[in-house]
Amino acid sequence: MRYKDPERIKKIVEIIEYRKLKEGREPTIAQIAADAGMPVSRVYAYLKEMDEKGIISFSRGHYETPRTEMISDDINTAPVVGSVKCGDPQLEEAEIYEYVRLPSSIFGNKEMYILKAKGDSMVDADIDEGDTVVVENRQYPEKDDIVVAMDEEGVNTLKRYKGTNKSGQARLAYENKERYPGKEILLDSMRIQGIARFVIKKL
Repeated sequence: MRYKDPERIKKIVEIIEYRKLKEGREPTIAQIAADAGMPVSRVYAYLKEMDEKGIISFSRGHYETPRTEMISDDINTAPVVGSVKCGDPQLEEAEIYEYVRLPSSIFGNKEMYILKAKGDSMVDADIDEGDTVVVENRQYPEKDDIVVAMDEEGVNTLKRYKGTNKSGQARLAYENKERYPGKEILLDSMRIQGIARFVIKKL
């Protein structure tokens, strides 16, 4: 091999993996050259010979390391929109803070958004203060779905949807038998802003 500097080989591999894992896309040869402090022509030569030796796969400007080949390209991007109250309804202004990448093999391909839970009214559903809740952007829940619901006054909450009562009011139930036994919110009118599908928490 003409270019045998193991440190430069290692650096190129690290740049490819960092860019793909961190940014979700492979770097250009020019970006690799800039990051590695090498001429573009030298980087290209390294990539070709690293491909011949099986260190990376390099073809038509695309390259993979053994590590990046294991990454699924099937990714769902979801916005983080702040928090929602697990308690009495609270006014919340939807504000996108960032976008995160969710692997479709785990979270599916449906439109999702992410928020933080507040309060203790859903602890029996294993949703605690500060948990990250992944919500499907869907307006039509089934009975017993956990929903993000907004009433006619623009206040929202995270609760268990229990259908409607005889008066046609929507029933939103608390999930904390110790502190709120049997407590429900009854709404004459509401708008479902999503259905909770996953909870991500610290162990």
